[in-house]
Amino acid sequence: MKTLKKTLAVLLALILAFSAFGAVSFAADDAAQTPAYTTQETVTHAFYRLLDKLIFALGRLLNLLIPGLNWTGKIQSADSYKSENFYPGKQTFDTAPAEGAGWKMGFAEGSFLDGIDATGGEYYLAGTLEAMEGRAPTEVLDDQGCRAYALSDGETTVVYAAIDGFGFARGDVLEIRDRLAEFAAGNGIDSINVSALHQHSCIDTLGLATPLVPAVLENPALSLFASDKLLSGRNKTFMESVYGTVVAAIKDAFNSMKDGTLYYGCVDIADYLKDKREPNALDTDFQRLRFVPADGSDEIWVCETGMHPVSLGAGPDKLTSDFPYYLKSYVKEQTGADLVFIQGAELAISSRTETMNIAPGADDAEKLAGMGKALGDRLITIADEEELAPLLNVAHREVFLDVENPVHMLAGREGLLGSTIVKKGLGYQAVTEIGYMELGGKLGILLTPGEIEPAILWGGAADANISWTGDTWDYAPLAETAGVEKLICFGLCNDQIGYILTDNDVRSIFTQNEEINVLNFSDGSILTEAYEALFAAVK
Repeated sequence: MKTLKKTLAVLLALILAFSAFGAVSFAADDAAQTPAYTTQETVTHAFYRLLDKLIFALGRLLNLLIPGLNWTGKIQSADSYKSENFYPGKQTFDTAPAEGAGWKMGFAEGSFLDGIDATGGEYYLAGTLEAMEGRAPTEVLDDQGCRAYALSDGETTVVYAAIDGFGFARGDVLEIRDRLAEFAAGNGIDSINVSALHQHSCIDTLGLATPLVPAVLENPALSLFASDKLLSGRNKTFMESVYGTVVAAIKDAFNSMKDGTLYYGCVDIADYLKDKREPNALDTDFQRLRFVPADGSDEIWVCETGMHPVSLGAGPDKLTSDFPYYLKSYVKEQTGADLVFIQGAELAISSRTETMNIAPGADDAEKLAGMGKALGDRLITIADEEELAPLLNVAHREVFLDVENPVHMLAGREGLLGSTIVKKGLGYQAVTEIGYMELGGKLGILLTPGEIEPAILWGGAADANISWTGDTWDYAPLAETAGVEKLICFGLCNDQIGYILTDNDVRSIFTQNEEINVLNFSDGSILTEAYEALFAAVK
């Protein structure tokens, strides 16, 4: 029996290792143009889909046989699941500002690296799947930390922290909410949110940076006898720094709130964006919320666009928070404003640095500074703004997603991630959440877990002629369903569940990187329907 279990463990490790080599950076490789598929190509797609199903079935079987946290009773059943530290927000949205309403906003930031020797060999950089050895930083180019804001219209209050990191699982968000519970209750906070910026060269805050093969071979036994010593890319000392820093920043942001006026504007940056995956349905606007305090103190800018921070590639051993760090530093230097950058609907979108006027031969730090300057200069040019009335609405809903991908299933069962996982029969579900916020009755903000396909939000999904499955995507864009003048997206928010694709254009784990990092092949429709139900309930 021991020999059988060891053989099964090695087999699953090989499956995972194959996935690692096929999806080095969790970001799509350049895709060829996609014409209408020929009959031969359609048959090929069907064959690959069959292989996917076989691999997934084998993975599920191995997950049943290999010990994990579910064998110890540490994963509860879906039937007994009870929400903790979940903030549902409003049941019905207000349609007009309350009497005497007014905007208040505060900002704070903090570093995760205080007291941390990042190059001491104890920490792994995230952004790649490593089969045998982790990627430890040997040089620190800049800081890794968080920026937080608190926003209130006098009745509803939202706090939000954007962290430098590849991803942040919902279990870690719940930990932060737990530490803030007393503070939130005492101060009337209605919504607590944490999102990651998805840098590929930051110390791991998700867990997948651990060497996969050793983890697969060792964690089954450790889960039974020493679950506090499970191998994971998340270092406990570092995560404690993350928790403490985020909690402190959120409190400081709330306590620093001032009266003022809130404006929305945007600027086109299509020439800076490169979408590696068709259909190219991205929103090319760089969004900016600009808060102007009544006392004349520093402005607060909350900015969003979808752009992978993988400027130095996915595999360097230099720790950097990438262009977001240099963007906020440049804006502060030029305008005095405090900036919170939030990652948008990025799917396979990265930067087009050749258009950013970066000097030839620039070293890594100079390149990143050049990107920050280029993006900052665009933000600074925004002149056409609209003042938003002091009306803040927010609502959240929990969503249960089947975990069909054996890599995610194993990662959850073996404690690599901080995800919220429950058992459902012989399978597993991830408990995630969606959110929706409206400002001034005009600007809608989707709070989405994971990295979502922009076409789900703004339209342009692949039709039957060019979709991988040959089917249509029969959902209206969420921008239409939300019924607001403008819809934007705060991605990787309150969970990192991987990529969220349209069901009809989910391809194969053997042909595309994104598909290796999805919970299941129906996430797109499940979450779209969840958002539609949320809109219908609150409006």
